[in-house]
Amino acid sequence: MSTVLKPIPASDVRHEALRIDGQRVWCDAVIDVRNPYDGALVGTVPKATLDDVRRAFA
Repeated sequence: MSTVLKPIPASDVRHEALRIDGQRVWCDAVIDVRNPYDGALVGTVPKATLDDVRRAFA
């Protein structure tokens, strides 16, 4: 049996935000999350800055 994988439509790519003090915080810089099987983009996660980390631990 073979499995045919279909690419994920761009509209289905999940974009996450940071959560700091119960609030969603969006960042300009993101890290792509890729499917390890085929390398397809499945989402993005924020690339936190040092200031973001300091606010999270304040």
